[in-house]
Amino acid sequence: MEFNITELLTFRFFKIVSIISFFMLLGLGTSTSKAQVNNSDHPMFMHDLKHTGRSAYKNIHINTLKWKSITGSEIWSSPVVGSDNILYVSSTDGNIFAFNPDGTEKWHYRAGDELYSTPAIGVDGTIYVGCKNKKLFALTPDGKIKWMYFVGSEIYSSPAISSDGTIYVGAWDGKLYAINPNGTLKWTYSTAASILSSSPAIDDDGIVYIGSQDGRVYAISPEGRIKWSYMTRTKIDSSPSLGNDGILYIGSHNGKLYALDSKNKGKLVWEYNIGSRIDATPAISSDGTIYVGAKSGGVYAINPNGTLKWNYNTGDVVTSSATISADGTIFVGSWNGVLSAIKPDGTLQKKQDVSRFPILSSPCIDSRSTVYIGSTDWKIYAFGK
Repeated sequence: MEFNITELLTFRFFKIVSIISFFMLLGLGTSTSKAQVNNSDHPMFMHDLKHTGRSAYKNIHINTLKWKSITGSEIWSSPVVGSDNILYVSSTDGNIFAFNPDGTEKWHYRAGDELYSTPAIGVDGTIYVGCKNKKLFALTPDGKIKWMYFVGSEIYSSPAISSDGTIYVGAWDGKLYAINPNGTLKWTYSTAASILSSSPAIDDDGIVYIGSQDGRVYAISPEGRIKWSYMTRTKIDSSPSLGNDGILYIGSHNGKLYALDSKNKGKLVWEYNIGSRIDATPAISSDGTIYVGAKSGGVYAINPNGTLKWNYNTGDVVTSSATISADGTIFVGSWNGVLSAIKPDGTLQKKQDVSRFPILSSPCIDSRSTVYIGSTDWKIYAFGK
């Protein structure tokens, strides 16, 4: 998951009180088609099934605001882009929005409760998203309900779609759910936690990886059987990411970034102590550098051998997960409302003061060189050259 839900819900309460005070001072269907992930610009949380956060596009800049559109409440989820350049984002007003490339609304679907989950787009254009009302929704590209599956617990995790079409998502009953493409249950796997907010990553063999608030990282087979688990002894809200060499990276509440060998029963390769709680998901550049933000406000670049490359201070808490352009620029949001573009050497390319409200959303990039990001000021923003 892109943020710690308990801490941020507390933050949200006090922010709402502040907003009120400010204004007072002023006076089901079915489908049998496969649900493989869409091969589009940015079809899911952290771009791809391995959660690399790595875009295919380069020469990306955030110099100019191209447009902004308002939803009905805070945006905690991350935007995703389909093959038709339609942007999808969920809002805590309970709506899933589809925006045209010029920022006009194409449609919205009312899910019935707050939405924190980032949508995932299937190969046929189906949009999958989890909801606080304990349902996983499948919507057609024109915004109609295809099916919904009631998991029995709140969903903050973002779904991932395997190559065989299975949709995986975590829930607040501590279970990982595997849902068939037609909306029926395939299997569940129970962790030892009562809350599972991490979002699953999937490797080339279909193994599903997820972090849990019981302090463990789990590797689950496509059949729902445990392959291995690794105990960090601290809560995990971060989602895992996978390098091409099979090394899995994940952050934890104790401020450590872990590197585990997914091909060797999760054996610890190294751990790097950032010293500040990590809720963001690590992003992995093409040269193997790992980028992750922390509560300290730092964005940390860690070499593949576990040593620090550099640390860039954004000035406030970072729970947003980074997106990396093809030429290495790192884009990330922070709680001071700033969207930063950081060069591969750790120096600032550009920063945009997006709003006065925290950015929890993670950015995405489309083929038109546009960077999209949501904000808790209720708006979705599009930046470009």
